[in-house]
Amino acid sequence: MRILYIDDDPALARLATRVLARSDFEVIHAPSITTGLELFEAEEFEAVVLDHYFENQTGLNFLEAIAETRRRTPVLYVTGSSDADVAIKALKGGAADYVVKTATDDFFPLLVSALEQALENARLRSEKEEADRQLVVAKERAELLLAEMNHRIANSLSLVSAMIRMQMQIAHSDETKTALDETQNRITAIAGVHRSLYTSGDVSEVQLDVYLRPLLAELHGTSSFSRGIAVQSDLCRISTSADRAVALGVILTELVTNAMKYAYPEAEGEVRVVLRRTDDGGNVMSVEDDGVGFDRASGPKGTGLGTRLINAMTTTLGAEITYGRDGKSTGTYVAVRWH
Repeated sequence: MRILYIDDDPALARLATRVLARSDFEVIHAPSITTGLELFEAEEFEAVVLDHYFENQTGLNFLEAIAETRRRTPVLYVTGSSDADVAIKALKGGAADYVVKTATDDFFPLLVSALEQALENARLRSEKEEADRQLVVAKERAELLLAEMNHRIANSLSLVSAMIRMQMQIAHSDETKTALDETQNRITAIAGVHRSLYTSGDVSEVQLDVYLRPLLAELHGTSSFSRGIAVQSDLCRISTSADRAVALGVILTELVTNAMKYAYPEAEGEVRVVLRRTDDGGNVMSVEDDGVGFDRASGPKGTGLGTRLINAMTTTLGAEITYGRDGKSTGTYVAVRWH
């Protein structure tokens, strides 16, 4: 392994060349900081052995100069000074280690040991950086594949939704049209999650406000029950998993569809959707109207499928659903709370 040995003592440099050669190190000697910098820039070295004292300069000047190159070659700092401040400055300046130069026979064994340790550390650091790089590449590839999968699922569900819309146009009974319309809305809720994941910078989470806002717009724009109904929303930024987002999207679809269908049978009206955080660190999503109200004791007005879906999704969330609230005697208020 090629070692750049920067020292202005030619006798010690010759001795270092012979001693280090026994440990398979090829020593290239530089008698000054200037020469050392020229060799360092022009050639490749596995490590640098750098003396501290030079005429009008110190090894710290070399460390400062190579810091701009951003090369990761380990530098072993050699000093004859017992001043700890010199070693501290060298380590802060980028040296991998330091060895105190002494007149005893143990200097070169210590130098060889420190070189081997510095080279091993450099090898391990390089392997770690390569492993980290490969991990980042694998993560990016997985995210691209996941985004593409979400894109394809969203497109496929949109195609199914279009087929259902075509089927609605040729259906003869109002009951069939209503069932198909509600099915289309449910598919829209699920497709919206995948569309949100596809367009998001993070495929592991769904921003509920980003997902629910276009879902509400599509429900209002495509549903046959939305005539004369205004849908208002106040949605705060809450992140959740894709599974939770699907459950919340299905619940919201059923609640808003029911409000548009039954709240204002003879007049125009408004449906309000609120998504917010609670004081105890939880979350709540509510749907409210000022219509004719809903008597739970009399059971569902339709087939009851929507109610069963709401209950199933609430169980999936581990959430609590409440009907009505204090101070509100008219209309319908439904809230889903979860942590």
